[in-house]
Amino acid sequence: MRATATLLVAGALAAVAAGCSSSSGDDFTPAAPGTRARPNVIAGELPSLGQFIRLADGSQVSSVSADYLFDAGSDQLRPEAVTAIEKVIPAIKVHDGDVEILGYTDGLGDAGFNEDLSLRRAKAVEQLLIQGGVPESMLEPIGMGEEGSEDNVPDSTKRKVEIVLK
Repeated sequence: MRATATLLVAGALAAVAAGCSSSSGDDFTPAAPGTRARPNVIAGELPSLGQFIRLADGSQVSSVSADYLFDAGSDQLRPEAVTAIEKVIPAIKVHDGDVEILGYTDGLGDAGFNEDLSLRRAKAVEQLLIQGGVPESMLEPIGMGEEGSEDNVPDSTKRKVEIVLK
């Protein structure tokens, strides 16, 4: 039985080898190198801030990555972020409760700097909402700093701003 299996394997290998060899002596000519156009990458749109998710405690939250709103280490809203945030102003205006604006950072860098940066970012969003007609008395900007982040870990899911309708 073993001898038969060995002969079958040897025969199969010989057939494959024979099919791969060229006995005509022709030179091998590789295919011409192809040219590939660079892909046209368009930056993704900002996530919709108009959608609020209802939490178990009855509050509603809309969260967006701070990377979409601000440049790294900055508290200045990017122009496209201003446009996106302005879209939630109507929903906030009809809300009859308080509104928390929570700024977060990841665990990279100095914790004190991150605490300050998160508050400045929350205040930047607050100022935009005030300019849009939301009463300042409804708004509470809160810097959450590195809360929930691991030290020295670059985690984009932790760099965010949340608008919470209480």
